Amino acid sequence: MSTATPPKPGPDREPKAPPDLLGPPEEEFWESYNKRLEFPISTVAAVLYHVIVIAVLVAAGRWLLKDPDRSAVPITLVNLEGFDASGMGSQGSGGEDDPLAIGSNDKLKDQLKDKLPTPDDLPDVSIADLRKILDDNGNTPISKSNAGAYKFLDDKLKQKMLGSQKGAGPGSGKGYDGTSGSGPGGNGADSTRARTLRWVLRFRVSGDDYVAQLAAMGAVIMVPLPPENEKCLFIADLKNPTSRMATDSDWSRLGNLVKFSDTRPESVREVCRILGVKENAKSFWAFFPKGFEEDLTRKEQNYRNRRAEDIEETIFKVITRAGGYEIVVDEQTAKR
Repeated sequence: MSTATPPKPGPDREPKAPPDLLGPPEEEFWESYNKRLEFPISTVAAVLYHVIVIAVLVAAGRWLLKDPDRSAVPITLVNLEGFDASGMGSQGSGGEDDPLAIGSNDKLKDQLKDKLPTPDDLPDVSIADLRKILDDNGNTPISKSNAGAYKFLDDKLKQKMLGSQKGAGPGSGKGYDGTSGSGPGGNGADSTRARTLRWVLRFRVSGDDYVAQLAAMGAVIMVPLPPENEKCLFIADLKNPTSRMATDSDWSRLGNLVKFSDTRPESVREVCRILGVKENAKSFWAFFPKGFEEDLTRKEQNYRNRRAEDIEETIFKVITRAGGYEIVVDEQTAKR
């Protein structure tokens, strides 16, 4: 019997499947990916997407890199006559263009002189009067804005507004009525009285918003009654305002609080209307709690890291934020 080894299959001897078992011929690339126009649609969409993105980037780049408008600004002359330092217009006279200049009505002329003092003359007279009451050898800085408010008060009411005067030593000071006391008054740069005279508080609201902000700050209101003597209306609750005549007890409690005054005719009329004050007042005074004063003291010191005795005037601005308020230092003048 033969034991010869069968030959190994070569490349040309690979077994082949019967013809009837072979599958359909392979599809071409274009036929496989183009049955429903998938390829051309996706290609066009991709190209269009990139074109849009590039166009947006180019437009944004041109907008960011464009040169600012440096064309000449037209210059026009504006008549600012009648505006005071706070930006509010002075009270108008009506009827005639300028009755003071025309001089057609002497009585009206005298009345308007009383109602419309010049911004320069008003503080000068008030500062001189305040120096006599303060008796501090002119050491306490007095803002012109604050000095103008004292112009409308008689000497007794000025003393009440200025608060107690505590001596420099450990002894007791004297109150506004001359009696002895030991309250936190004083005449140093860090005293409440000195802060009241050099601090200015600016509001950007009016009417109901103005009163609402004062209420949120914990303020109470004094309204000097014409002819601006000792009589004042006191409003303790600005959210539910009711007024009564201020008493000595009120002054002893409020005299040593930091306070601000508003003498703008329009603001005074609106605030008095909201508070139910019917008298024709020329000013109102807002008294603030000690926590409010301490907050402003920190902000004043942190603004330029100046000591209180080196500051001539600090102007605070009240900014409305989300229904509340924020107070920031707007300007500060150093002592010369």
